Amino acid sequence: MRSRRPATLIACLLAALLTGCGQQAPPPVREVVSGLDATTRAFVELTIATDDQAVKLMDLGATRAADPALRSFAAGLASARRSELTELRAILDPVPYMNYHEGHDMPGMPTEAELVALAASQDFDTEFTRLARAHLTESSTVAQSGLKAIKHKRTHTMASAMEQERTSALRTLDTLA
Repeated sequence: MRSRRPATLIACLLAALLTGCGQQAPPPVREVVSGLDATTRAFVELTIATDDQAVKLMDLGATRAADPALRSFAAGLASARRSELTELRAILDPVPYMNYHEGHDMPGMPTEAELVALAASQDFDTEFTRLARAHLTESSTVAQSGLKAIKHKRTHTMASAMEQERTSALRTLDTLA
C-alpha cells in the first residue's frame, strides 16, 4: 500500500499550485484560446484525470461489490463522475484535454495497479471502500482549494457542487462501511 500525505498538506500544496500558476509567466497559447487562466485550467485538468480513474474504480464497485447497497452507491458515483467529466471537458472547449497526470501516484486517484489489485481482492468491499473514501476525501480537498483560488464563474460553481457532492457521498459511505 502506498503512503498518503495528510489532506491538509495536500490542500496547502494544491492551493499554492493553483494560486501560483499563471503568475510567473505570460499565459501559454492554450490559455488565450480557451479563455481560462492557468489556475482554472490546472484545476479542471487535475479533476478530469482524477475523475477518469474514479470512474474505473466505481465501475468495478458497481459490478463486483458483494453488498448490494455498495454496488448501488458505486453505480451512482460512476454516473455522477461521467456527468462531471462531460461538464469539465466542456469548460476546456475548444482546447483539447491533455492528461498531464497520467501514471502519477496521487492521493485520491486510484492507480492502475490498485485497480488490478482491487479486481483480484478476496476482500473486495473493504478495499473498494478504502479507495472510494480516499477518492472522495482528496477530491473534496481539491474542490475546497479550487473554491478559494478559482475566479472563473462556471468552474467555481462546479467546484462548489463537487465539494457538496463529495461531502454527501462520504456521509453515505460512512453508513455503508
